[in-house]
Amino acid sequence: MRRLSAFDCLRRGWTNLSANWELVLLQWFAGFLLAALTALGLFLPLLIVGANLLGSGNAARQAEQLARRLADLPPALLLALVAMLAVGLAALLLHCFFQAGAWGILAAADRQALPGPRRRREFFRTFSLRDFLGWGGLYVWRYFGVFLLFGVLAFGLGGVIVLWLLFLAAGGVEWGAPAAFGIGLGGALPVSFLALVLGLWLPLAQADLAREGGSVRAASRRGLAVLGQRLGTVLGLVLLTLLAVLSLALVFFPLGTAADSLLAGAPQMRTLVRFLLFLLQSLPNTLLVMVLAGALVALVRSETPSEIRRNPEVQTA
Repeated sequence: MRRLSAFDCLRRGWTNLSANWELVLLQWFAGFLLAALTALGLFLPLLIVGANLLGSGNAARQAEQLARRLADLPPALLLALVAMLAVGLAALLLHCFFQAGAWGILAAADRQALPGPRRRREFFRTFSLRDFLGWGGLYVWRYFGVFLLFGVLAFGLGGVIVLWLLFLAAGGVEWGAPAAFGIGLGGALPVSFLALVLGLWLPLAQADLAREGGSVRAASRRGLAVLGQRLGTVLGLVLLTLLAVLSLALVFFPLGTAADSLLAGAPQMRTLVRFLLFLLQSLPNTLLVMVLAGALVALVRSETPSEIRRNPEVQTA
């Protein structure tokens, strides 16, 4: 059986996305919604706590009111925490909904097209707003579950990093710099590897979630299995995407610098130009991320045994 190479997956992912180009605009719009909700989640606690700290009158009276309100601050802090968690949960659910809709369309399109790297874009055309909303509603809780699992694993990895840093500091105090260097080097390799595996596992699991009969548990296992079998391919696809994003940033950097220099005396116009440049840069960034998603869908489906048995012609180029 001929495996899809990184280039084959990238070509198939590009064809998939070009046939369903509306996904780029939807994900672009979702990014701004998510940013707005995140900003609101940060602003509400400050507003609630600030409203309980602000006073009125002269400085002496404000200081007296501030001291008195500090005693009543815990309920305000609790309310601020609840507001932040509520908005954060809403942002996460919104993100999961859009992810489920986008990955669902990409997976359905890849399933609809004939196997192999070279297929015409007409074979991949499956987008409709109704289908996008349908996939989002159907798989939103799967994606919520996998992001929740990712958060738990990331929290555990953070605990491991903290313990490693504590051992590093204790070793330096107890045994000196050579011991600290050895502990740092010995811990940096496994910690970096775990972080790499966790970061690459998440998109692979998302690619498998948008599958009939899939689940968070099955997608987690499939993501690890594909990562173990095709680590080089996955790493190559991600590095190519990062390189393209960095290249795009290098293109827009002189434009932003020129805008700051030419509009130094007009701060409002400079802010507007900066915002427009950000909009222009974020759209191709979203395109690159979605091409990577399409490539990972092609890779995961080509490595799934059930898909291979169902489509034996995947051996053809």
